[in-house]
Amino acid sequence: MDEHEIDDKKNTVPFTARIIAYYRAMETKCENPLIVDPYAERLTGDMTAYFEEHKRTRGTGDYAVVRTYYIDNHLLAPWCNKHEKFQIVLLGAGLDARAYHLESLQRNEHTLFEIDFDIVNSYKASILQDDQPLCDLVRISADLSNPAWISQLEKEGFAHDIPTFWLLEGLVYYIDQEMVISVLKAAAKSCGEGSQIFADVCVPGLTLAQFGPFMMHFRWGLNKEDVPQFFAHSGWNVTCAFADDYDQGCDVGQRGLMFVTGLRDLSRLGVPLSLAESVDDESMKIPESEIQSFSKEFIKKTIPEIEGILDIYQNNSDVGMTTYLEFIKKEKPSLKRIVKSFNNIYSIGQISSRLLRDPSTVVLHTREEEEAHIVGYLKAILYLGYCGAKGLAGEQFSITSLYKLGVKTQTINKMQSLVDLVREDLQMATS
Repeated sequence: MDEHEIDDKKNTVPFTARIIAYYRAMETKCENPLIVDPYAERLTGDMTAYFEEHKRTRGTGDYAVVRTYYIDNHLLAPWCNKHEKFQIVLLGAGLDARAYHLESLQRNEHTLFEIDFDIVNSYKASILQDDQPLCDLVRISADLSNPAWISQLEKEGFAHDIPTFWLLEGLVYYIDQEMVISVLKAAAKSCGEGSQIFADVCVPGLTLAQFGPFMMHFRWGLNKEDVPQFFAHSGWNVTCAFADDYDQGCDVGQRGLMFVTGLRDLSRLGVPLSLAESVDDESMKIPESEIQSFSKEFIKKTIPEIEGILDIYQNNSDVGMTTYLEFIKKEKPSLKRIVKSFNNIYSIGQISSRLLRDPSTVVLHTREEEEAHIVGYLKAILYLGYCGAKGLAGEQFSITSLYKLGVKTQTINKMQSLVDLVREDLQMATS
């Protein structure tokens, strides 16, 4: 097999990079293209055989095109106008060719760094060897799972004292959550004041899809309300919006993918979050041999209380909200003890990132937001107790039937099914 032959079962990063380039090439050929990438077709190569076998894949490129349009026009163009001297770092750059054709990159003085695997960089370099980039371009072959990538970047001329635009386009949901946090923290610590970031993330439900050339590789996701907290803990003050809000009339999915943008902010970098805070009294920690029994007893005790909260809230939302907050306050010590029994904070985040923040500090504006908050946190409590009782690590939870049912449970009137599943699975009597 030729080293650059397309194979969706091997070398998944190079493959997804080539198919994204294909979508850019197809859009460029349109009568009124949303984006124009004159290098995309050459970088794509011949995909005839692949699309003959995967005909449905040919028409699913709207999201990639809209994402490129959003980055180029809403983010990079104003960035290039504003800064006289700056850096852009493309993490997991793939077959991106902005350095050769994006006109905004000609403005002012800057360097564009592309970081990806050597197979990607070598392939791109061979295709574009006779072309001249519009700005200073540095390619770095590195594996982001190895913390040494930041040192490699520094050796290639990366400066700490000037603004940097970090671009994580189509990257976050393909790599483990712990690795994402490591990359985000390293980026935040290494760059200058005023540095900016873009990333796109998916909702948890898409990780269950397991089909198509992209979603079959999605590893994890975040609910929209949890995105700011996740990035804040890693050194970034961000906002997020569903891609649908910028769809340019294209089909980008139904509230499944989000654009995340923001600025470097070290004020909350690494600050312990809510239930993940340390337990000062060693005697309060649960011995490893007792974690499962403690968690099961906790769930057995709290299920009737959760059912009571659901009933009260449906009859009177104000009283229900008060009852819910009192319940959370009362059970916080037990929740914290179970949380501390897990090996690390990242494992908890894979059960539910809600467990890493204080629910009493959330600002809610509407009844819908309030209900979504209550449902989300009560689900998180059930998840936590269930994992503790079953001896499951956070990374094992996504394959359970409880997780799959929980993804579909968005309202209070559907919570009872989730409660019943926990009760049945843990073989608890209803009396």
